[in-house]
Amino acid sequence: ATKLDGERQITAAGGPHVILRTAWVYSAHGKNFVKTMLRVGADRDSLSVVDDQRGGPTAAHEIARALLAIAARFHEGRGQSGIFHFTGSPACSWADFAEAIFATSSLPRKPSITRIPTSAYPTPARRPANSVLDCTRIRDVYSIGQPDWRTGLGKVISELETPA
Repeated sequence: ATKLDGERQITAAGGPHVILRTAWVYSAHGKNFVKTMLRVGADRDSLSVVDDQRGGPTAAHEIARALLAIAARFHEGRGQSGIFHFTGSPACSWADFAEAIFATSSLPRKPSITRIPTSAYPTPARRPANSVLDCTRIRDVYSIGQPDWRTGLGKVISELETPA
């Protein structure tokens, strides 16, 4: 509700603007699902992961790339204001994402994944079963396609596994 209220206020204020809605953001920095899975997966033989929620995992570096392309269009005087969706593709479940994380990682021992319903993993925040966003508008207006999250995942895991 607070995000929607903020979007409405930005739109009502007028002037050039872009609101970029995204989901399931991951990177080598901060707290996110990829880093959590790698941390807990290193210590456990099996993990229970929600399988009835779907979304498009989105690498933070891909969001930055999209925002830079949009900013360039505004700088050229060809930007279009509005709300746009941008997520990785193809859609998957959290359990699918977890399996891909472990398959991509170099963990010596990969935990097995037990697929569970949302009802078996209660959290304070309610999560939608379908977080898949329609990214047609950003493609049509800005020629920005949905990146394959698996490629982004490979880059992020490589960054995490490369010694500083």
